[in-house]
Amino acid sequence: MSRFITEGTHPETGEVVDIAYGWDCVPGFKPGYFFQVWSRNPLDGEDDSEGLLVNEGFLAGLDKSRLTELAREWSCKLKEV
Repeated sequence: MSRFITEGTHPETGEVVDIAYGWDCVPGFKPGYFFQVWSRNPLDGEDDSEGLLVNEGFLAGLDKSRLTELAREWSCKLKEV
């Protein structure tokens, strides 16, 4: 597993968000990239989601083109892929 942390911008609110992305291979599931976004707004975590806004590819694995698309949508730069 690789995991990188960066910042991005929420496409609807313009707020700064925390982003984690990388490559993972969970036994029994499709290997691939993952992309996760967390809000810094404490109100977004009140529903037990811990502020998690996006959790794509965690078990299903994304391909590189989808990872790049999400990075553009959330205005973040990928350091490595």
